[in-house]
Amino acid sequence: MNDDWVIGVDLGGTKIEIGLISPENRVTARVRIPTNPGLGPESLVQRIAAEVEKLSLKKPVDARIAALGLCAPGPVDNSAGMLLDPPNLAGLHYAPLQQMISARLGIPVQIDHDAKAACLGEFYYGAGRGERSMTYVIAGTGVGSATISNGQMIRGQNNTAGEIGHVPLDRDGDLCSCGSHGCVETFIAGPWLARRYQRKMQAANPASPESATEKSAVDVVDLALAGDELARQVMEEAGSALGAAVATLAMVLDVDLFVIGGSVYKAGDLLLEPARRAVPKHCYRSVGCGVRIVATEIGDDGHLLGSGWMARHALAEAKRKSGVVAGDSHAGSPREVSSEEARLEDVEGVVFNVQHFSVHDGPGIRTNVFFKGCPLRCAWCCNPESHRFQPELALSSQQCIRCGQFGDICTDEWSHGAVTQSQRDKFGPRTEVCPGGAMRWLGTRRTAGDVVNEVLRDTPFYTGGGGMTLTGGEPTAQPNFAEALLRLAKRAGLSTAMETCGHTRWKVFERLLPHLDLVLFDLKHMDPEVHLKWTGVDNEVILSNLRHMAEVKAPVTVRVPLIPGFNADEKSLAAIAHFVAGLPGLEKRLSLLPYHAMGKAKYASLGLPYRMDGEDMLSPERVQELTRTLEAEQIEVSIGS
Repeated sequence: MNDDWVIGVDLGGTKIEIGLISPENRVTARVRIPTNPGLGPESLVQRIAAEVEKLSLKKPVDARIAALGLCAPGPVDNSAGMLLDPPNLAGLHYAPLQQMISARLGIPVQIDHDAKAACLGEFYYGAGRGERSMTYVIAGTGVGSATISNGQMIRGQNNTAGEIGHVPLDRDGDLCSCGSHGCVETFIAGPWLARRYQRKMQAANPASPESATEKSAVDVVDLALAGDELARQVMEEAGSALGAAVATLAMVLDVDLFVIGGSVYKAGDLLLEPARRAVPKHCYRSVGCGVRIVATEIGDDGHLLGSGWMARHALAEAKRKSGVVAGDSHAGSPREVSSEEARLEDVEGVVFNVQHFSVHDGPGIRTNVFFKGCPLRCAWCCNPESHRFQPELALSSQQCIRCGQFGDICTDEWSHGAVTQSQRDKFGPRTEVCPGGAMRWLGTRRTAGDVVNEVLRDTPFYTGGGGMTLTGGEPTAQPNFAEALLRLAKRAGLSTAMETCGHTRWKVFERLLPHLDLVLFDLKHMDPEVHLKWTGVDNEVILSNLRHMAEVKAPVTVRVPLIPGFNADEKSLAAIAHFVAGLPGLEKRLSLLPYHAMGKAKYASLGLPYRMDGEDMLSPERVQELTRTLEAEQIEVSIGS
């Protein structure tokens, strides 16, 4: 096992943050000092070395500090180990910092661009764990990005690939600091959020003293949460711009996972939800259906952890050049494996439940694995905790006993849910001491091996064709995790099934189908505009995938959620029946899933509105009438999953 301690350094225009990083890749101690670039490179190196010496006292006495990684604003020449000409670090231009620090400390050193370092940190230790490719978008004072594709950083010829912040979205828009107009940065960067809100305030209430009061980006987020319409407009515009930028990168780079970091990520779903809605408007459907936008999982530690990864890489390179066997240069990465099965077991994903002894969602007794994350936002969804890809906070007011230990009442601030990082930071620690279990996290990052081991405990009950069902959420939205679970389950001799909304790339189904005994495919409506209104996406990709399923004779059962006001009428069901009947290779059979409101309480616990409020459930007689409509099209019908 690697027992080396390393140093990560985040060099900014005004401050330097230096972190001591353990062999388990945790920042165990840190210090901040002023940058003072005008004092020159010699002063900088001396001050960093002095802080490293102090931090070294906080590691075990028998351990060593083996290497250092440093990141800084671009442009950076990572091969030469020097900054070029970043505007806020003028006193350090073209200084050979990598060589100088290495000579001063006597250890290997690696230097890189700050966005690329944060991307490396997120890829190996954060939301990118288990992924093959990922784009990290950093939005703070400015906006930048970095991309890892198939495990390799995309650098470009001069290590400047990823400057998404200065891609114009509106040629008639605001003048950006780069001299162009309407750049991504003018919509998303923190200072611009404040400027846009101030401008809207002055236009709406020019005589109001409030319109002249300067606001910060944090103020805008807080106002949006409080219901301020102008602040909500600003956040919607920013999210839409982020979605357009993500769609552009997805088209150019062919990457599905986008992780948002920097200070602006703390706006949470106020920014991310409009971004997700905007993506399909700016790229091919076949591209947009695979895109996932999530917040960073390591927050402000990204630069330090990424710099720590760089330090380990520099150490491995030094050992290789000296002829010492160094092992994997990605030390500390979850990708270190000894066999194919071990690799599958180590793949990580986010689930919010493993439900034992289910008699739905496949034959026999099933163990259902519920995935977090879904590209759809169906109005009737009974699992709203599955929408977001990452763990989220929920509060059950029925279980809250008003304990009074926090100084305020939790429910007083739950009208919008814990959608921002400040809310998560405030309420998250309460889950550990909540006496009634009212405050809790929904969603856990787990390995495929851990989940399958839990599923295998139910093996004695799988007589009669039982097994594991992947559900959610949308399992295809975490394709690597889904494939690992299915392959491990088949190796253990389990029957496998998967529920899907069908809105994903066909290549994902091609990966999963060889390991599936049953696909429960939801078909909701044939009209693309109606589908878009009620689910947030149109149905073109879904219908295309079902056609492909029929062509390859996949083991598909088509299910139709029967929703009043949406498709619980003769015309809508006749159109679905006609489509299914016209697909050679597909069984002429449908399962109807009548609407129920059992998930309503979950919306309240997440601070979300329930869009079906006031809608009555269908009577058994009405369900039978609609069943006869399908049977008239020579379709065999069953009620329930």
